[in-house]
Amino acid sequence: MTLKGGLGPPLLPDNLAEKPAEGLAATIYYGRPGTPMPPWKQFMSENEADWIVQKLMTAFPE
Repeated sequence: MTLKGGLGPPLLPDNLAEKPAEGLAATIYYGRPGTPMPPWKQFMSENEADWIVQKLMTAFPE
């Protein structure tokens, strides 16, 4: 809820700035095997995963 991490790293713009948007979207869409990050592809499109990354990288919500 605060985007400051829990089971994973913080999802704040400063933490994401050095990461490629395509990789972040792929992590959302396909998950990360062996970690708590599940794949979300059954619930959203790749375009929706891209949208989430764009919002996270711009401090949404403010």
